[in-house]
Amino acid sequence: MSEDNIDAAMEKVAQSMKPTRKANAGGSDGEPTQKQVLIRTTEADHERWKEAAEKSGMSMSEFVRMAANDAASKLGECQHPMENRKTYPWASFCMLCNKRLSG
Repeated sequence: MSEDNIDAAMEKVAQSMKPTRKANAGGSDGEPTQKQVLIRTTEADHERWKEAAEKSGMSMSEFVRMAANDAASKLGECQHPMENRKTYPWASFCMLCNKRLSG
């Protein structure tokens, strides 16, 4: 029941929002973004991010999305040098973190 109220409230907020740059921002692979992530921040952080986004020539949502994607790739993807990889016809693996790199 409370999820219905949250959905209705978010829909109402979304209808009253003015897009800052474009109505349907593209994801990293060119597909339209469809999911939302709501975060809470301090006023000081909000202003810092807003200024940084403006200096970068992008909307704050694009700026935050790029920062989050950068952090996720550093934490979730293998960052080891190519010489630490073992390649087979079906996939490559990192010999240091044992991650499958391609398939």
